[in-house]
Amino acid sequence: MFDTESIGIKIKEIRKRKKISQEKLAEMVSMNHRSIVRLENNQTIPTLETLEKIAVALGVCISDFFEDKTVKKRNDIIKDINDCVAAMSDEELKNFYKAVYYFIH
Repeated sequence: MFDTESIGIKIKEIRKRKKISQEKLAEMVSMNHRSIVRLENNQTIPTLETLEKIAVALGVCISDFFEDKTVKKRNDIIKDINDCVAAMSDEELKNFYKAVYYFIH
């Protein structure tokens, strides 16, 4: 089970690490700035669709928003990625590919 209160914290943490303002993120995912503020302050829980948009905009996998603090071994990380990819819809897979492609190029 994941902690829903940590989702907003992780979004904020990743957004700041990528040096993206709340306003810019809101623009990137076609949301109102106040919606991003509410998500990051844990006043609302995002839908899976919203999380997908935010993950793509931030160039991360959706699972990063649920990640715990434990350090995983390489093979475990690869398995998690494979599991994540295998569970994606065609549209999610295309978005994931775009994000990965953007990240490595």
